[in-house]
Amino acid sequence: RNRMKRILSAEFKRAINIWFALGIFGVAFSICFDSWNDLIRHWENNVGTVHYIFANSAFGGMCREHLLPVFAAFPFAVSFIREKRSKAMPYIVLREGKRTYCTVKYVVNAVSGGVVIALGTALVLLLLIKFPMADSDYLDARIADAFHDWLVVHHPVQYCAVQIFLGFFRGMLWSGAALLVSVYIEDVFVVIVSPYVGSFVFTQLNRLLQIDNAYRLDNILTGRSVIHSSWSTVIIAFICTMLIVFVMGMIFVRKIVRGLGNGTIH
Repeated sequence: RNRMKRILSAEFKRAINIWFALGIFGVAFSICFDSWNDLIRHWENNVGTVHYIFANSAFGGMCREHLLPVFAAFPFAVSFIREKRSKAMPYIVLREGKRTYCTVKYVVNAVSGGVVIALGTALVLLLLIKFPMADSDYLDARIADAFHDWLVVHHPVQYCAVQIFLGFFRGMLWSGAALLVSVYIEDVFVVIVSPYVGSFVFTQLNRLLQIDNAYRLDNILTGRSVIHSSWSTVIIAFICTMLIVFVMGMIFVRKIVRGLGNGTIH
């Protein structure tokens, strides 16, 4: 147990790097850029609300929907490729063990990606602190209204927490996906942008399958959909995200362990 803690601690320290910081600022930029002109006007005239910026980017913002997931891959998603290219992986595996190496790498990558999106979201909330959370137009909002309208009016602190939680889940999902891509494609650029392509494909797949907008995971994770209540939505998002992350993690671990065993990965 102490050995596992030591390995986890060392890997988390590696994940806290310059790319981690750049990822946080990239997330904040993505959320703000979808409403950039409105944001500048609101800032200059001291009008507008925090909820407008988040709801506007969730409704149809290209940056928040497709560009933002890329920053989840910044801290650690290419670590597997770098270790493989530097020939350091065999020594690390020898010291840690195959399964421990794979499990720790996947967990640290998923968590660091989630933290990047969560902190980027929190940064936007902090930057917009001069604005009110919502205006009087939302006073008659119902608890199940989209964009968490009811929560932002009646429990603004909880609204901030919901946005941060959803960001964390989304970061875990796409950083995990990027690391899985790195097993099959040894190109740093492709791995980094894979969440952009993946989010686009996932959106189109939902449309092709004609899944109701209210129940689409991509809409839930951007704060666009509310199922029953905001906290019920968070629980649903947590369960769905963890299932997908777990399956991708199983595939990642199995692929690496098998590759190290038969010599295809070295």
